[in-house]
Amino acid sequence: MRSLKMLKWNSQRVWIIYPEMIVFPILWFLSQTRAAPSLTAEQMDMGVDWLSKFGYLPPPDPVTGQLQTKEALTKAIKAMQRFGGLEETGVLDQATLGLMKTPRCSLPDLSASESPVGRRRRAVTPQNKWNKRHLSWRVRTFPKESALLGRDTVRALMYYALKVWSDIAPLNFHEVAGNEADIQIDFTKADHNDGYPFDGPGGTVAHAFFPGERFTAGDTHFDDDEAWTFRSPDSHGMDLFAVAVHEFGHAIGLAHTSAMESIMRPYYQGPVGDPLKYDLPYEDKVRVWQLYGKQQTRLRPH
Repeated sequence: MRSLKMLKWNSQRVWIIYPEMIVFPILWFLSQTRAAPSLTAEQMDMGVDWLSKFGYLPPPDPVTGQLQTKEALTKAIKAMQRFGGLEETGVLDQATLGLMKTPRCSLPDLSASESPVGRRRRAVTPQNKWNKRHLSWRVRTFPKESALLGRDTVRALMYYALKVWSDIAPLNFHEVAGNEADIQIDFTKADHNDGYPFDGPGGTVAHAFFPGERFTAGDTHFDDDEAWTFRSPDSHGMDLFAVAVHEFGHAIGLAHTSAMESIMRPYYQGPVGDPLKYDLPYEDKVRVWQLYGKQQTRLRPH
């Protein structure tokens, strides 16, 4: 748990945050030209932590510490608001804090190589796509907490979530039983040694790794602390099919986008309907076609 202490420094308020005994000084601000909400230390800590976690602020330097100016923090909040479709107030207002608490994908919205504020993530480069078109998949571990989803249902939902992408791009997915699957699918909890620990119900709900050389390429993980559901009302659990479609987008090379209608928007948007009838938003189709080209329709012989 992080602790905070407020000091005076050059007539500015300074929040000293101690993450694991590392001093990380941050210039914080409580007033703007707009009326700012009354924020608790926990809310401020959560806000800065969130902005760092998802690419809007650089991580703290573990040796020297990191000084964030008021201007940098304002830009980071505005970038997050712009990407999330909110009014760009530059302060941690209630709408912004609310979006930060929305269940979402673990992957950052901006890449580490970019300026931490003010720009969208660059388009996925050709290196971030599979160099083969036939990809194998396997559900290695199944959800333990869900009494609603049996193993066959989970496998069927994975099949149809992958089919969403193969229906429009020249990719073929086939399920295998062995340990050599290109896309390994796991339901796991907390810290599972991949750099993206889960955090219990809500918060981050799943993530997948982009194609590439690393041994985890394509692997997709779901938080087993979530109440995974299928064909349930929005307020009852997390729709597995909708989340799987999003994560498999990452597994074939797509990054997050700020487009409100996109399945690759980082925030959980609720169920998307019948897997047999679901059609990807046009925004997502275009991005897949840019990576792999279009799926060629095979004409049946007369």
